[in-house]
Amino acid sequence: MKSGSAPGQRHPPRGAGGPPLVLLHGFLGTPAAWDAVLAALPAHGEVWCPWLPGHGPAPPGPATFDDAAQALAEAVPAGAVLAGYSMGARLALAATLRRPGLALATLLVGGHVGLATAAERAERAALDARRAAALRTGELAAFVDHWQAQPLFATQRALPEPARTAQRAARLAHDPVALAWAFEVAGLAQMPDQRPALADARQRLCFATGELDTRFGALAGALVRPPWMCHRVVPGAGHNLLLEAPAAVAMLLRELADGEAGSPAAR
Repeated sequence: MKSGSAPGQRHPPRGAGGPPLVLLHGFLGTPAAWDAVLAALPAHGEVWCPWLPGHGPAPPGPATFDDAAQALAEAVPAGAVLAGYSMGARLALAATLRRPGLALATLLVGGHVGLATAAERAERAALDARRAAALRTGELAAFVDHWQAQPLFATQRALPEPARTAQRAARLAHDPVALAWAFEVAGLAQMPDQRPALADARQRLCFATGELDTRFGALAGALVRPPWMCHRVVPGAGHNLLLEAPAAVAMLLRELADGEAGSPAAR
């Protein structure tokens, strides 16, 4: 599997194997965010879980969102199932649209498709600039606590304490200056609106959202276009399905690998 210079976790094929998997974590995440999903897969092909730019040992290298998406597109092996969560989903979508037909299918977990107006983009850019400044000048622990307190993640408060403690510890292991770069280069405000490209795309894409994540659910639901684009809703879950419903994500990866999740019935 091609990886360029990007580090990450690799897992050998399991069971009967299958197509290669490239799995991208979200902002403040790590490659280990996919461990529970992989544990729920009885069989899978070779797996590569790279670090996103600005996370862990990965340097803040690409100068723009487009550069980061292009680098990923060039690293994904032909015929792979590409999947990402949140920031990882946005990069996965952009990479998929840059090289149509390269990936067998793409799974977007809690993924955005880009802001539609200049006003929305300016508002988000201002927010991300404040967040980047807080990372550069403040305490990472305080930033993480503020990040986790967002209403988007409220459902995670019901998770077992060990799961929440492990997630916080992983977030605190990052370099705050590199994370600030991630906001400024790979943040949502820097992502071009992908709706025009999606309107004509003939690429298998599956959006996955939790039932309780109504904001991202509405966004994904408006993009359904059988047989190419489907939307799966996971009952009782919120935004981070890797943490809250890993078995459901594993099932979707199996269906995509088997050519099922893009069928007209998968809406």
